[in-house]
Amino acid sequence: MRTPRMAFAIQGGKTPLIVRAGLPRTFWPLGIFAEGSLLFAGFYLLTQATVQPLEADQVSVLAAGVILALAGILLVYLVRPWRRAALARMEESLQAAAVGESPLTAFGEATRVRQEAERVLREAEHLPGPM
Repeated sequence: MRTPRMAFAIQGGKTPLIVRAGLPRTFWPLGIFAEGSLLFAGFYLLTQATVQPLEADQVSVLAAGVILALAGILLVYLVRPWRRAALARMEESLQAAAVGESPLTAFGEATRVRQEAERVLREAEHLPGPM
């Protein structure tokens, strides 16, 4: 017995939803604001420690380093493209769908029968006439 699976038509071309609405794209403005805030705070603490070295303590220098490291990590996650992995997964699923069973649709077996008829018409050139 076959295991039915459902497939939904991708709206807006062949671009998968994970690429069109990923976390970096969805939260880009918030990420840019957080990036700017972290960079400003880290550089501010470092400049204060540089300008007034006798009044600066070790915690402010360490905090500036940690804040700048977090800003660097956030920048990498905002800029780094994740599309290759998402597109590779989409191609694998399309190949599996082409090789495997046809998806369960609202039309039932009618889609499978139509696809089989189209395949036979493409492959066979000399079909017998009506009987």
